[in-house]
Formats: sequence, C-alpha cells, structure tokens
Amino acid sequence: MDNQTPQLYEFGEYRLEPAEKLLRRDGNPVPLTPKAFEMLLVLVQRSGCLVDKDELIKAVWADTFVEEANLARNIWALRKALGDDDSHSHRYIETVPKRGYRFVASVREVVLDDPALLIQRRVRARIVKEEFETSDEPASQTNVSRGSTQSLESLAARNEVTSSRRATRIIYVTAVVVITGLAAALGFRFWKGSAPVPPARINSIAVLPLKSLTEENGEILGLGLTDAVITKLGSLRIVTVRPTSAVFKFASSDLDALEVGRRLQTDAVLEGTIQQSEGRIRITARLLNVGTGDQMWSEKFDEPANDIFVLQDALSKKITDTVAFELEKEQRQLLAARPTSSSEAYEKYLRGRFYQTQNNERGFMQSMECYEQAIALDPNFAEAYAGLADANVLLYNFGLRPPDDVLPKARQYINRALLLNPNLADVYDSLALVQFFSDHDWKGAEQSLRKAIALDPNNSVAFLRYGYFLINIGSFDEALLKLERARELNPLSPMVQANIGLAYLCARHYQPAIEQLEKVEAENPELALGSWLLAAAYEGNGDSERAFAWDLRALTAEGDGALANRLSKVKQSNGLMAANQLWLNESLKARRDRSASALTIASLYAELKNRQQTLTWLEKAVDEHEEMLSQIKYVAKYDFVRDDERFQLILKRIGFNET
Repeated sequence: MDNQTPQLYEFGEYRLEPAEKLLRRDGNPVPLTPKAFEMLLVLVQRSGCLVDKDELIKAVWADTFVEEANLARNIWALRKALGDDDSHSHRYIETVPKRGYRFVASVREVVLDDPALLIQRRVRARIVKEEFETSDEPASQTNVSRGSTQSLESLAARNEVTSSRRATRIIYVTAVVVITGLAAALGFRFWKGSAPVPPARINSIAVLPLKSLTEENGEILGLGLTDAVITKLGSLRIVTVRPTSAVFKFASSDLDALEVGRRLQTDAVLEGTIQQSEGRIRITARLLNVGTGDQMWSEKFDEPANDIFVLQDALSKKITDTVAFELEKEQRQLLAARPTSSSEAYEKYLRGRFYQTQNNERGFMQSMECYEQAIALDPNFAEAYAGLADANVLLYNFGLRPPDDVLPKARQYINRALLLNPNLADVYDSLALVQFFSDHDWKGAEQSLRKAIALDPNNSVAFLRYGYFLINIGSFDEALLKLERARELNPLSPMVQANIGLAYLCARHYQPAIEQLEKVEAENPELALGSWLLAAAYEGNGDSERAFAWDLRALTAEGDGALANRLSKVKQSNGLMAANQLWLNESLKARRDRSASALTIASLYAELKNRQQTLTWLEKAVDEHEEMLSQIKYVAKYDFVRDDERFQLILKRIGFNET
C-alpha cells in the first residue's frame, strides 16, 4: 500500500469516498457541503497531525480570501454531521486553541487495485449475492467480510464467470424490484391486512403555552404549567424540547400552531387551552405532526384545581406514549418525580417562573415574591431557591442592581438549592455567572457550565452562557460551536443571535459581525443590545459615522430618545467629537446617582482618546465588578491604551494573566 493512493478511508461507522465526494455512515450517505467535504478529507488524510488554520484555509479555499469564521462554521457543520458530542473533548475533530484542528479518530485506509471496482460493487451487490446463494461452492468461500479488498476482488472475478446466467438474473431481479416498488407506491395504502406503520420518529417538540379561556389567573397558570411540562420532558433526554423562552413569545400570537412549529423547526407541536372554574382545571390539548399536519392525538384532562401534579403528569405521559418513547426505569422515575409535596407551593413556583420570563425589573421582583411564598409553604423546595438565585443574578446581569445588593443573596440561595438537590442544572447556570462576572473564576465558571449541560443537554441557556463565557476568554471557535447548539435548541432567541455577532466582533471579523447583527436588529428592533454591538462592529470596521448612528438607535431603544435627539443635533451642527463630549458630560451627571456605569464613561473617554481618564474609569469598573469588563481585551477602541502598564494590570485583575 506504500505506493498506492487509498480510494477509501474508514473511521468508526463512517466511510469517506474521495472519488465520489461522499461520506457514508453504515452505508447511508451523510449530507455535506462541498467545502465541508474537502475540509474533512484534508483532516482525515492528515489524521493524528495538527493542521494549522491557515493551512486548512489554503487547502480548501485555495486562492480565495475567506474569513476565519468560515472555518469555524464548517468545523461545526462537520461535527454535527459526524454526531460529535458537545463536550469539551471531541471524538473526531479536536480543536487546538489558537492554532488549528486535529482528526483524532483511528483511520483505516483502503486501497483498491482497480478503482472501477468500487462503482461495479455498488451496481452488482444484489446480483452477486443471488449467484453466491445458489452456488455449489462451500459457504466459507463465498463469505464476504465488510471492507475486505481480497473479498471484493474475488466477487468481481466471480461476477464475470457466466455472463448469460447473470443477464437472466439481472432481468429477473430488476423486474422484481420494479414490481415491488409499484406495489408499494400504488397499492400498499389499500392493503388492509398489513400491520400498522409506526409513526415517524419525533426528534424535537415544541410545547406551546396553554391559552386561557377564563381570566388572567388561568393564563399565568397555563404558562407555568407549560414551563413545567417542558422541563419534565427535557429531563428525559430522549427528545429535543424547545425551551420556555422560545415558546412564551407565542403566548398571545394568532399564528397557526403548525406555522409556529415550522418557525421553531420542530417535528411536533403541542397546543391546548386551559380553563379554571368551580374548583376544577380543564385542559384540552392536541399533538400535531409539523411535517404532515396530521393530528397525532387530542385529549381532554379534567382534575381538581388543587392537584396540578396530576394534570402535569398526565400531559407529559400522554406525549411520551404518543411518540412511542420507550422509557427506561430511571426516565419513568424522572417523569413521575415531584419537586415538592405541596400543590399550593408548586402553584406559587409556577407563577414565579411565569414572571421571571418577562425579563424585566418588575417581572424579576414579582417572581422573587412568588418563590419566597413557595418556600414559606415548603422550606425544602430546591427549585424555588434556584429560581430566587437566578432572579437575583439576572437583576445584576441586566444592570438593574449593583452586585453588592444581589450577589450575596444569590450565593446564599445557590448554596441552599445545591444542599437540597445537587442535580439541578439551573443552579449551575446561576453559579457560573457569579463565578464569571464577580469572582473572575474562569475555571470554576467553566466547570459549572459543563455540569449544567451534563445534567440537562437540552439546556439552551447553559449553551448560551457557555458561549458567552468562551467569547470573554478568547476561545471564539468553541464559542461559536456552543452558540450554534444554543441556536439549534432555541432557533428564535435574539440573545443567542446577538452573541453569535458578539463572537465575530471580539474576534475582529467585522464584516460577518455586521451581517449577523443587522439581521438581529431587523428581526428584534426593540433589542438595544443588537444596536450597541452593531455600533461597535462598525467602529471596529472604521466607519465611525454609522457606529454613532447605531449608538443613537440603541439609546432610543433603551428609552433615552431625548438624549439621542440632542446628540444628533450637536453632531449635525458641531461634529462627532462635540457630540461625544456632550454624551460624556451627560453620563458624568448621571453618574451621581449611579445610573451611568464606570465602563460606559471609560468607553466615552476612549472615543475622545483621553488615555488617563480611560484608564482611571476602567479601574473603577474593575472595583465595581462590572459584568462586561472582560471584553475590553478584544474591543478595538481600547487599542490606544493596550500597551500601557495600567491597562495590563487591569487585565490581570479581571483574570487575564497574559499580556
């Protein structure tokens, strides 16, 4: 084999066929784009060796200029096609940070003396099997082992022995295939005696908010119950369940359920109504196949209002039974598990979950009130403590409360929740943010995020936060992988989409960042974050005029349209520098009541290229534990102070030891 070129490469259950530009898994084609296939071929041919990013780009794109982000996207596509997991270590393609990639699986090279045999083997497979079954030769001589070159050669030789007999068999086999195909296409549906065909495998499902037929109380209960069913189904790890944040936006939508399912890219969708009256709760629900539009089942549930658990369990079990899930003992236990013995405490918790999803200050405060009521009814309710912890962390993360007001409480609730139940994925989400933002404990934060994902692989929030964490430590390729997984789980999340743009921005791939963030802004004009990031991308790309325009758009989205109008007028009359000076002056005034962050003021001083004040306010931002501070390592506006010893010390204080 030393002087021969392999025609096949085999690894695991996969076979790579360069001549056909085809990847197969157990004989079945695996869809790949041409560039992804070329990239896989290069990596497989160099298996075990590091392939530098530049080398890989040159091999796949030749003389065409492409952004490094294209490389990351194709690597992600390859891992997805190969069924590579989302853990830090991969079975097939390993990332070597800041350098390149390595194919780590064992590869078997197959050399065929005559490449045409590969094609002949495909055409003749059925006929050869037919001939050998009727042969008088011993079975041991006709046994074909998969991947054996010698056996392939003997098959090809045997195939030429009796051409007339083979021709007869070809006609016979072809006729059988055609007749069978026609029977299947035209007559099978009328064959009354056949066994029923099992339903197509449901790999993903969206549980839409139950719509109330009564008062607001029914709406809140319906949304809370929906969240509980989503959590319960997701814990089984046998189907991808769209998260609560993905479906709640459709609570008051007039869209058809099938259209919602298509937008959420799921195989099935559950819709229903809820009605509470005369001490009872009635739910009418139906499960629809999004691809065919068929109704898989429709059922009514009617239980006493004080027994929410029965409704939740019945609904969850009906879904699993309908899509033919075979549950293991542990999964059946998960499905039947109840977080508290108090139905009243559970209803308070469901209300808290409803308010928390509003993602605003009022919602967070109302959710904490409900969680506290639930804990008063059941002091050992771990999920309620987890809710309290995350609500406090989000108040800090959204810039609504200073860290000293909420993070000590969050730590207390996290510790209590973990003491009661160390296997709650949501608690590790909250813990990771505290470790990352406040403690600058990179290692601890990453361990918590991995734990959250291990406990709940459907946890889109954990993948989103993991992606954000990786952006902030400069692992942009890995960040995109985690964010793409978050997007798979929650396709319509504007936060996921914005963070993908942030990854490109911090990696200084400004054009793809602009393209991604313009899409985010167009689809979510109310999201100020998209406009802020788009301004930074244009600034990094050297377009200060557009950057300022998007800054004004962000101010308006945050409710400060009056200031945006003043800044716009000053810019038109006196220029951009004058407008930035006015903005700085107004921010310094707002600083008196802490409504302007130290990082915002540092950013404005950086616009004016004031070295000393920029560094002074960055140091204040470190003292105040501002959550977005780590991004100064990558944002272009701080390049003019990057070589300053004070700036290097700031990086060390937030956990970056390298210069």
